[in-house]
Amino acid sequence: MKAEKTSEAIIKVGDGEKNPHAIKALTISLFALVLSLAGLGSAEELKIMSAGNIRESNYQTVTEFRSLRHSLLQDSIEQLEIHLSANSLLTAVEKNNLEKIVANKKTDMQLMESNVDKKDGKKEVEFKLSNVQHEKKLAKAKNKSFEYGEALLQIAIILLSTSIISAISGLSLGGVLVGSFGIAAVLNGFFLFFII
Repeated sequence: MKAEKTSEAIIKVGDGEKNPHAIKALTISLFALVLSLAGLGSAEELKIMSAGNIRESNYQTVTEFRSLRHSLLQDSIEQLEIHLSANSLLTAVEKNNLEKIVANKKTDMQLMESNVDKKDGKKEVEFKLSNVQHEKKLAKAKNKSFEYGEALLQIAIILLSTSIISAISGLSLGGVLVGSFGIAAVLNGFFLFFII
């Protein structure tokens, strides 16, 4: 056998194709690349969810503190007003001072409800809290998509690898099909076309 024919015999494998395993190997490489991107995306979404949990907890604590402080201010205003109306022995200066204190406490209560300047009123904090909860919900949906994508890509890599060893073409087709769904799930994790 001549050298040319020998090299052609080595290159040609099965049904006259030139190295059919090269396409499978490249497909496996592509799936592995997308799998690593899915891992990065999933890790980033987990960070967002963790940070969101901390911020959500902080905003909830602030909201609870504001509610408690609001109740205490309301009680103290009511007691001062009762004291003002019931006590006629107070001098005009004392009454004026108590009325100023009541007015200051009422202003504090209004600022606790909504403070546009500092953006730390109850309404502003509740708005921030709803934004954080929405951000966490999106991150959770994206992470779920990344996880499905990772699982599907791992299965596809196994199917394609097995098809190289066993030369069963059905495994190749199945691997490509499952891998395609895995890539779609990973893309969904990045762009969130739909929620899984």
